[in-house]
Parts: sequence; C-alpha cells; structure tokens
Amino acid sequence: MTLPLYRAAARPEHRDPEGHAGLWFDKFCDRWRVADGGWTMASDGKNDNPKLDWIGTLTGGRVGAREQIDGYASRLLRLTTSRGGRAEVFTTTARFVTGLGRSHPVENGFAWHPTLGTPYLAGSSVKGLVRAWATTDAEPRPDPGTLGRLLGSPEKAGTVCFLDAAPIAPVRLEADVMTPHYAGWSAEDPPGDWRSPNPIPFLTTADGMPFLFGIIPFRLSSDDDLDVVSGWLQSALENAGGGAKTAVGYGRFTRDDEATRRLNELTIAEDRRRREERAREDAMKSPEGRWRLTLQERTEAEILDLVRIRLEKEPLEDPVERRAFVRALLATELVDHWRRGRTRDSRTGVGKKKLKERAGLVDRVLAEVESGGAA
Repeated sequence: MTLPLYRAAARPEHRDPEGHAGLWFDKFCDRWRVADGGWTMASDGKNDNPKLDWIGTLTGGRVGAREQIDGYASRLLRLTTSRGGRAEVFTTTARFVTGLGRSHPVENGFAWHPTLGTPYLAGSSVKGLVRAWATTDAEPRPDPGTLGRLLGSPEKAGTVCFLDAAPIAPVRLEADVMTPHYAGWSAEDPPGDWRSPNPIPFLTTADGMPFLFGIIPFRLSSDDDLDVVSGWLQSALENAGGGAKTAVGYGRFTRDDEATRRLNELTIAEDRRRREERAREDAMKSPEGRWRLTLQERTEAEILDLVRIRLEKEPLEDPVERRAFVRALLATELVDHWRRGRTRDSRTGVGKKKLKERAGLVDRVLAEVESGGAA
C-alpha cells in the first residue's frame, strides 16, 4: 500500500495561532483514513466526520496576527487617501464565505489572503459584484456608456480600480453544513424524497467581522464618479452580498461608519508617530539636535540647573558641544524669560537675580563660541 506523500515528513501536531491559517488549512490536512483498500475522508456514518474535524481546527478562536492586519489596513488606507480614492469599513451581518470552488479534501475550499492568512475578497470579485449590481439592480440604471467608462469594457480599462477587501481585525471562523438531498441523480435514478441526504461541512467567516473595502481612480476621474461607484458598492454589499452562496443570504455586509472613523484616527496617529520618529532620528545626527531633544525632556528647573553645571561648574570643553548647547537653549525661548527675571514655570522657585545670572551666563558663552576662535 502506498503511503500519503507527507506521512514520513515531520508535521506540526497543532496549528500555531500566530501562523498562517491558510497554509495550515490547505497543506496540512491529516484526517485521511484507510477504508475499502484506499485512503478516504468520507464519514463512517456514525461519529467520525474527518472533514468537519479538520474544519474544526480553525474554529473556536481567531485567525490573523493583529500587528500584520493593522499594518495592511494602514497601508491600504494611505493608498486610497494619497490617490484620492475611497476607503470604508463594512461589517458582515451574516456568515461570509469565499473560495468555495477551490479544490480541497473537504470538498469545499476557502480563499485565504496570501500574506495575512485571513479570509478576503479579491478586488476582481468586488468589481464583478459591483458590475452585476449596477447592470441589474442599481437605481437609476446606468447607461452602457457610463458603465463601461467607470468599470471598463473589453476595449479599455475603467476609470475606477477596486482593491482587495481584507479584515481590519483577527477573524472568527465557524463551521457550517450544506445538505444536498438530491445529489448524484440520473435519468435512470431520478431525485426523490427516498434519497439519503449527504451533509457537506464547509468553513465560513462569522458575522460581525469588519472588512476594509477600497476604490481608487485608475485614470482621471471626478469625485462624482467615485461617489457613484461607492454607492453601488454599498448597495451591492448590503442587498446582494459578496462571496459565495449569496442567493441563500450569505455574504451580507453593512457600512460601519464608526469603524471607518476609528481606523482613520489610528492611521493619522500612526503617521504622526512616524513623523516624530523620523524627526528624532534626524535631530540625533547633530549636536544641537541632540541637545534640543535633551531639553525637551527636562523641566525648567532642571534646565536651569543644567545651565549652571554645563556652562559654569563643569563646563563643556568641546566648543562644538558648547555652541550646540547654547543654541538649543535659545531655541526654547526660556533665556528671554530669564533676562526679564521671569520663568515660564512658576514652580521653579528661582529668584529674579539668579534667573538674570543664568541668562547672562548663556549670553557670555554664546558670544565666546560665536567668536572666530571657538568654532
């Protein structure tokens, strides 16, 4: 008897929650058993259902790493924003399944995002869904010329591109079962109620899962065009559904404005953090930049003490460092307050006389380092 290809190879005993769920589902199925001289995944008709058991290895938790999903969502949002497109979150209101037609030992496959390891809806599928809706159900119904201009035709691409729809949070998966009652019939053996149903399990995405959909202009396109296509997308997702088995209610989505707002705020905050990090890295490349960062992290009382130590008690010997230090001090505008015998922070507890002395010390050192011999 020939053994399965991977019988002799080492394999993981359990799925790593941080690993790629799609690779696990597609490549490591190990529910085969020997029956009637061959290998099969058919149920024994009692308690053994290898296909449902395998699907169960992906249910009960969530798939997808939060950090990777956040990064992908941020990049998609930045892309749509930079191209003047639209990006909105839609949340599933029913189970959503995609990729049923893919080959798999459990009979029904599943479409996995190649890098995130989560369910997703390819941009081409989103475009097909929108085209079908616009052609048959949109109100008002677009004329063929408008439809071809926006979504393309065999002769040329449209003015609007559709991006892959991916989740913005780890996804909960569930097992579902379809039960064909009249499968395998023929003219000689017609369908009838006497046939035994054949339950077929398959993997689905649970309801309440948020996905980010994006559209961007491919060529010169007005905001009105994007608004029209965005409206078609919303109507199609809410009324027709995306993915497979939409005729029986799967794949319905609803627009989630609150999730879209939160995602935009998180992306803006992340962009601000990155700009600050780059500014800090640039500042650290020069002595003055390093001193500015140091002073930003000190209170006024600490800066007053630092002036006394670095310019008088234990003065900086390197003229470049001295110049950088006093220039960084002047950039804070604290020295202007000290010259007038004032502080910006009333809690310093330093009197007018000492404040003016510190300002005078800074001015003297500045004059020294700015003279020809101190460079």
